[in-house]
Amino acid sequence: MELSTKIPSFQPVAKNQRVTVVDALRGLALLGIILANVPYDTYTAEGANPEWFLHSPVLDSWLQMGFELFIDKKFITIFSLLFGFGFYIQYSRAKEKGVDFRPYFVRRMLLLLLIGAIHAYVFWWGDIIRYYVIGGLFLLMIYNLSHKRILRLALCFSVLITGIVYILNSALDLQVYDYDYGIVRQLYLTESYSTYFMINATIDSMVNFVQDSPLILVFTFGNMLLGFWLGKIGFFHHPGKFRGMIRKWIGFGATLGIATSAAFWALNHGKLELTLPLIGLIFVIVGGMLLQSLFYIGAFIQLFGTPLGAKILSVFEPVGRMALTNYLVQTLFYLFCFYHWAPGFGLYGNIGVAPTFILAIAFFGLQVLFSRWWLGRHAQGPVEYVWKKISYQKTPTTNLQRMKLNRS
Repeated sequence: MELSTKIPSFQPVAKNQRVTVVDALRGLALLGIILANVPYDTYTAEGANPEWFLHSPVLDSWLQMGFELFIDKKFITIFSLLFGFGFYIQYSRAKEKGVDFRPYFVRRMLLLLLIGAIHAYVFWWGDIIRYYVIGGLFLLMIYNLSHKRILRLALCFSVLITGIVYILNSALDLQVYDYDYGIVRQLYLTESYSTYFMINATIDSMVNFVQDSPLILVFTFGNMLLGFWLGKIGFFHHPGKFRGMIRKWIGFGATLGIATSAAFWALNHGKLELTLPLIGLIFVIVGGMLLQSLFYIGAFIQLFGTPLGAKILSVFEPVGRMALTNYLVQTLFYLFCFYHWAPGFGLYGNIGVAPTFILAIAFFGLQVLFSRWWLGRHAQGPVEYVWKKISYQKTPTTNLQRMKLNRS
């Protein structure tokens, strides 16, 4: 029998193999992320340029509360959950093609770490990519577990351990920083990049690892596990089989979820004091906020399952298909429009919350148009192309797959 030396290729997912609703959800998450990250000044200066000064204190306070109730922490949760689902897709395809998944994925994560480090230390302190790398590498330790054990582990990290870390931070005063908090505002106002660079490195969450990173890591990893679990049970591929679960997400997320976000807002603004008898409320808040994110996912999937809903919500799909590129480009938007050191408008301190959000939504609209144009000419975003091209090079095939090929 003639021996074959042809090895199956392991390449990025083709467009016709992608899960459209996941790309659209990822695009929606990016809209929430740009609104969550765009810098606005709650102490808008009285001497601000009148040409740019569109400031209503009452409107700003309502918008801030609405942001904390409906946006803050919710969309980055969805984004990290979908990262876990993406891990499942890559793992499944590697297994199907007989590819040795671990070295491929480690190389992929190390490249992503390089991107995240450049993003964080050269451009913007709010980078989340590095935490995705750490969480992704930890996923390699559990991907062979049963879906039930993965779900238990996901809830343990997302709710139980996250709540414990939050309580410890408060009880032990762990979130005390060595720097003067006033330099955070100076970060936006300085006209010197060298000063910006120094402040950026000083307040970075990885630099202040003990104060910031444990909470981010455990919550992010829990969300990734949840996304991986959803992949294993076929949720996004066959959402019709999970109508009961989706209804529960919508019902509990729209009630308990929003109520717990209100409780978290009250804690943050001194309206509610975290006394010992109320310590268990933290776990309810964390679980409720996760439910609120699942409510958004469930409602989105329900609407996407209708012809009109799919037509409207598919506008998010091209943005989500090149999510890494768009996430990084959003940073350039923040710098160009708001930071005073960058060549741009220097709007921070000159406009209120409302016009800040309007500008963010308008820029996201431009991202929709650009993504659609780009993907009409290319298979993937420019950053994704470079990242995946290097990741997929010389990916080894397992001996079992080689034996199967040689017997063909």
